[in-house]
Amino acid sequence: MTTNPKADQLGSIDSTELRILHTLAVTGSLTATAAALGLSQPAVSQRIKRVETRLAVPLIERSGRGIRLTTAGNILAEHGRTVVSEIDAAIAAIEDLRGERAGTLRLVGFPSASATIVPAIMRALTVEAPEVVLQYTEAEPPAATEMLRDGEVDCALIFDYEGAAERPAGSAFLPLWSEDVHLVVSNDRADQIFGARSADTPVQLSEFSEEHWIAGCEKCRGHLLSAAHSAGFEPDIIQSTDNVPAMLAMAAAGGAVALVPGLALAAAPALPSDALSMQLDPPRHRTIGLLSMATVNESPQVRLAKRLLSRVDGGAWGLTPA
Repeated sequence: MTTNPKADQLGSIDSTELRILHTLAVTGSLTATAAALGLSQPAVSQRIKRVETRLAVPLIERSGRGIRLTTAGNILAEHGRTVVSEIDAAIAAIEDLRGERAGTLRLVGFPSASATIVPAIMRALTVEAPEVVLQYTEAEPPAATEMLRDGEVDCALIFDYEGAAERPAGSAFLPLWSEDVHLVVSNDRADQIFGARSADTPVQLSEFSEEHWIAGCEKCRGHLLSAAHSAGFEPDIIQSTDNVPAMLAMAAAGGAVALVPGLALAAAPALPSDALSMQLDPPRHRTIGLLSMATVNESPQVRLAKRLLSRVDGGAWGLTPA
């Protein structure tokens, strides 16, 4: 009594073997199949025999001087066409991702960047990688760094007051620009304090030690406290807002002064006509940069973000390269 050899239940068929059978169905020739796939003819024959052994069924048979696929061979070839097509599509998608040409870039940034740097990134993106979708969220640096640490974003556009940034373990910070911090005061109050002194003349914070103050976001408030401490006084903070246009309007109304970074001034619709923006002596600065998680192989999204930011002209808002 004879029995048919049992098919190998664990016998896998790889994509190369499926490509061989599909190409053989199209060409009807082992030689043409080998040439089309860049293989030798013996290698093609060995691959087919290997699958036949695994499945315990013939896949090709002689037909005159040539060969043709058996019913089982045609079944594999037809399904192989679909499988190979899906594999090729997946590989193409991964190549696009590796080449920073497709997918999603998840970015978080602070409010004044939303109205300045981020639109510039979007314009650069339409040229550099039009198939990439920018997914943007606005958050101040403390919340932004948490989002990065938790994997909610690919990178974070943050600011740092003279080394005050708290960054997640294992992260990397790329400084991009530096900006001046200005003192905003009402025209009337400036006249009372300085008289005929030019608004272009830098002022010292200690000259405002008796003034009421407006504080901004958590980090901006911390910078105000630090700057005032360096100038020898404790600021009397009576108003708080992270809404820059509101802060400028409050300062213009009189009764309180504020420290405002240059980018925030640039992002505001306009400085109120009854307010002055004055340089500080000594100057104080804020650094703007990109925060990402440090990895052995930098992700395509982070590479793309860095490339896009390198195309942004910070000088349009008074920023200088860091």
